[in-house]
Amino acid sequence: MKVAIDFGITVTDILKKESNGDLIHNSMLSKKKPSEELINEIIKDINVDEIESISLTGGHHALIGDSIDKIKVTHVNEVEAIGKGGFHLSRLNSNTPAIIVSAGSGTACILAKDGHFMHCSGTGVGGGTILGLSKLLLGTTDAQEIESLASNGSYIGTDLILGDVVSGPIGLLPSDITAVNFGKIAKISEDPSKEDIAAGIMNLVGQTIARIATSVAMAFEVKDIVVVGRTPKFELLRNSIEKAASLSSFNPHFPENAEYASAIGALLVSEE
Repeated sequence: MKVAIDFGITVTDILKKESNGDLIHNSMLSKKKPSEELINEIIKDINVDEIESISLTGGHHALIGDSIDKIKVTHVNEVEAIGKGGFHLSRLNSNTPAIIVSAGSGTACILAKDGHFMHCSGTGVGGGTILGLSKLLLGTTDAQEIESLASNGSYIGTDLILGDVVSGPIGLLPSDITAVNFGKIAKISEDPSKEDIAAGIMNLVGQTIARIATSVAMAFEVKDIVVVGRTPKFELLRNSIEKAASLSSFNPHFPENAEYASAIGALLVSEE
């Protein structure tokens, strides 16, 4: 069995590859810095004699040495892990360049081209932003509750849209696209509903990620954008990304199992 661990800011992902090729994925909240003790806790239910190797990536993975109880430890740079895993999950042709967008607590953009991976941009806006703003404005950090509120609201209740601020179209932009995120709140006397605030938060984060990603894709003349991480699991946020990408004629991809892209990337790198 081979084990790969991605130490994320919010969630740690554990991927186990059995001898027959089957993958088993587990996750846990990232409450501790990486240590041998933590790894031993993670693998405590596995017979140590069955573990062939352990691959590590993510925050502070360098705190671990090159072996644990005589098990080989492979350290994989986060950029390579994200790029390798995201491109693998996308199932794109190997000759197709792509921007891999890791939308986790924050957002990183990786150029994947000809088997090489380069960090090319990013933003501090991501899933952590959704949780932080939701705690301040909605009094919750429960992802399911935030998603439920947002699905019953509309960003038009919080945002100034293009139709509010100009008298005619601007290029191909639709009249209901956001001109100013949360700009409407300062201009109305009544408080927006929790549902509209949640939708506004989703829209803010989704549009920011999309604009960063499409700008990078344009700069590197790439058409395919692969979005991985947990943040795209918010349906409204995913819709915002898809809409923004379509306006710029880019091809957004949301592969299955995107939440453990970095872990599978680390596993793939260690197998090479």
